[in-house]
Formats: sequence, C-alpha cells, structure tokens
Amino acid sequence: MQLLFLFRMEELQIDRDVVFGVLSGKVSTAINRRLYRDFRAADILITPEQWTILLSLSYKDGITQQELATTTFRDKPSITRLIDNLEKSLLVVRLSNKTDKRINLIHITKAGLALNEKAGKIALNVMKDALYGVNEEEYRVGEQILKRIFINLM
Repeated sequence: MQLLFLFRMEELQIDRDVVFGVLSGKVSTAINRRLYRDFRAADILITPEQWTILLSLSYKDGITQQELATTTFRDKPSITRLIDNLEKSLLVVRLSNKTDKRINLIHITKAGLALNEKAGKIALNVMKDALYGVNEEEYRVGEQILKRIFINLM
C-alpha cells in the first residue's frame, strides 16, 4: 500500500512538471504571437525571432554568426536563415573579418538600429501587458524559478 502511494505521488510530480513545461511554452508562444501582431500593426515587417537578432547586435555589433547563434540560442541553420532575411531587408550586413577572411562578422545597419528601437518600444509594451497584475515579489520569485530551470538545463 505504501509503495502504491509513493508511485502515485511520483506520477503526480511528473504530471506537475509536464504542466509547468507546457505552461511556460504557452506563455512564450503567446508573447511571440502578440509581438508578431503588434509589430505588423506598427508596420514593422520582421518577426520576433529576427528582432532578437537585431537586439543582440544592438548590444554587441560586429560578432560572428556563431557568437550570434550562441547569444540567441539558435542553431546554425536557423541563424543563417534569420541573418539572410535581415540582410535582404538591409537591416544587417556581413563583412569579412580583416584578420581572417574566412569569417564573416555581422553588423547592424542604421536602418536596423532604427527598427530595433521601434520594435523595442513595442516589446516593452507587450511585456508590461504580460506582467499586468504581477507584484514585485511574484516577479522576483518567477524570475528566480525561470533562471534556475534555465541553469539546470544548460
């Protein structure tokens, strides 16, 4: 009888963990959908994923594609696709590294910086809406939990 109770408690724990993972995925998807919709409404013709590239480059410009992939947690094929599309839109440029011509450095353009600033204001409003009603303590605890999960999975 005791063993059955332990099994059921463990089963309940697994269910709770799965629910947390699914819920965090739904939150991420909801934020991305809202960003996409609000970007379109403001005539910002990039995706939230492309915006994360511009945002990263606005903090540290002239980095390699691999550094950008690491910074934004993207794999090589997806980072290549994102950069290709941003380059077609004249928001980033690839320039050869002066010391090693085999390496391209990714730079954000003036147009990319301007679009990043515009998109950043929209993203800030989306996050304000997402966090509406969350008090400081809830925010702090949620941040700690998400950071711990992230560290555990790295």
